[in-house]
Amino acid sequence: MKNNLRMLGLALCMPPMYLHASTGQDLKQADQPAQEQNAQSESIPAGTIIPVSLNSALRSDKSGSGDAITATVMQDVPLSMGKTLRAGSRVTGHVVEAITPGKGSDESKISFQFDQVRLGNQTIPVTTNLRAVASGSAVLAAATLPTSLDYPDEQIQIGGDQISYGNDGPVMVGSEVVGKYTSQGVLAYVGQDLGTPCHGTTDGNAHPQAFWLFSVNACGAYGFDDLTILHSGRTEPLGEVTLTSNGKAVKVGKGSAMLFRVEGSSPEEAQARTTPSRGTGQ
Repeated sequence: MKNNLRMLGLALCMPPMYLHASTGQDLKQADQPAQEQNAQSESIPAGTIIPVSLNSALRSDKSGSGDAITATVMQDVPLSMGKTLRAGSRVTGHVVEAITPGKGSDESKISFQFDQVRLGNQTIPVTTNLRAVASGSAVLAAATLPTSLDYPDEQIQIGGDQISYGNDGPVMVGSEVVGKYTSQGVLAYVGQDLGTPCHGTTDGNAHPQAFWLFSVNACGAYGFDDLTILHSGRTEPLGEVTLTSNGKAVKVGKGSAMLFRVEGSSPEEAQARTTPSRGTGQ
């Protein structure tokens, strides 16, 4: 009889234990949407400038549609809310199309887009356009060669008309101070009144911009014999960049530098981005 009563008591105690376990699991499940929402809330503000170095070559005679491309962020990039996209972060994308002369065109073309940035432990979808591209030799020249014996730390950035003076020294465009030179490169506040041919430099983004070795006015291709930015990705198809060369293959070697500007950063924008059409304006 005592054994029966003991078993009955244990049985009566079991439902609350199961209920408690079930409730705990329900709470965990209820927390998951909020956690996922927080994970997806990270973004890179529109107008953010990102300087990168290519990890592999882009070639119209060897690259193919769908080929993965990667680049490395070369300078800490200030973001909103005190956050930073760190130097060394990975930017990924893919080749959209590659055309060589004799295949329906007199020009060589390669179209590509960078559409993801690794921010901390998250991969953030982005839409970017290309402000400037520089060859490896142009990068090397801007990084190592002083322009004055009187001021050995004086450097002219890629794109010209901008001089920096040593670590933590001023960065000048003419007589105007636009920022400072850090151990990683140029950090500058950029307004709409500096005469840059690349429209929409900041669009209200008041944070200092990371230009690395580029001038704040850099816009176009530097250090290449025959290379043109036919489409920068600023108009449809958004985010898609097309480089072209007359009569020979487009070759943008490993270690070449690119200066991108973020147009938007959200999964919805990434899903809405399409690539079937081809634009001709920057």
